Amino acid sequence: MLWAVLLTAITQLELVHASDKIENQVAQHLVFLPMTMSIALRRTAPVIAAAVLGGSLALQTLAGEAPVVGGFLAMLIVLVSLGYHASLRGGLLGVLFVAAGALVYDFVTDDFNAGDLVGNATIVVMAWALAHAVRRSNDARIAAELSRERATQAAVQAERGRIARDLHDSVAHTLTVMTLQAGASGERTTDPLAVEALASIETGGREALADMHRFLHLIDEGTPGQAPGLRDLDELLSRVRAAGLEVELERCEGLDQLPVSISATAYRVIQEGLTNAAKHSGSPSARVRIREDQGALEVEVTDHGSSSLAPGLPIGSGRGLSALRERLALFDGTLTATSETDGWSLAATIPLGHHS
Repeated sequence: MLWAVLLTAITQLELVHASDKIENQVAQHLVFLPMTMSIALRRTAPVIAAAVLGGSLALQTLAGEAPVVGGFLAMLIVLVSLGYHASLRGGLLGVLFVAAGALVYDFVTDDFNAGDLVGNATIVVMAWALAHAVRRSNDARIAAELSRERATQAAVQAERGRIARDLHDSVAHTLTVMTLQAGASGERTTDPLAVEALASIETGGREALADMHRFLHLIDEGTPGQAPGLRDLDELLSRVRAAGLEVELERCEGLDQLPVSISATAYRVIQEGLTNAAKHSGSPSARVRIREDQGALEVEVTDHGSSSLAPGLPIGSGRGLSALRERLALFDGTLTATSETDGWSLAATIPLGHHS
């Protein structure tokens, strides 16, 4: 809004300064007002900004000559915003609005020049196209960064799982057999020293088994210092925001008290949702919401871009989503991923009843 007010004030002063060269001065002041103020909507509603700008450009041309640069600057700002903040469909529509207004002059002037028409059209299209290319490049960089992080963490988790299975199949199995044999031997002997020794072996074996199971659980799920969880969410969002995707976060209290496994699963859902937003959405922003409702943790990632899939079509072919569904199934949780006309949505529900 500040830039819109500033550009409007400068343009109005420019109109006053160049009053001797301007036709219909009052009308020009009135027409330039919405033209320059349209940049206030460049991020929140870029297509509407383009429509207002295009209409103002047309009216300004019909009102007469006005050799000021405020309108041209407003046009460039709106076109760049269309390329960066609007979806491809919305951007093309906005370009048509701006082009229609900007090219009115070429059709109403007495000395029509095809070269001028092509040049003006090129300026309009190129300003939008360059900004759109920058936006696509930023999206690709965000998606690549999130994918690399997810692949690295998945590889580490897979290796932990392999180690846990190996230990379970070898050491844990041996400890179990040893404990059972000690207990059975203790029931068959009457020698007090042997009974005491075997009882000690059985007790030690059971304690070692319990320690082993706890150790395997830490390896499989990750220790608090290793496994990424909701405590690492701010760091993840900082990286995503630095790469160009604005993220709004809404979260409830008490997330630090969640079990490691649930916290890590919620983190994975958010990471996957932001990856989808970066890869498949035309939106420059996303929203993350975490809340506890009726004994379950609800995690949702949404954006306001345009999906390349048909509205309502479920998303589930990616390996990341398949792995998430398997992980949530361990908690009797659910995962819903859909595309809508206004963006992507990824939502997970994780019951807390048996994991609090």
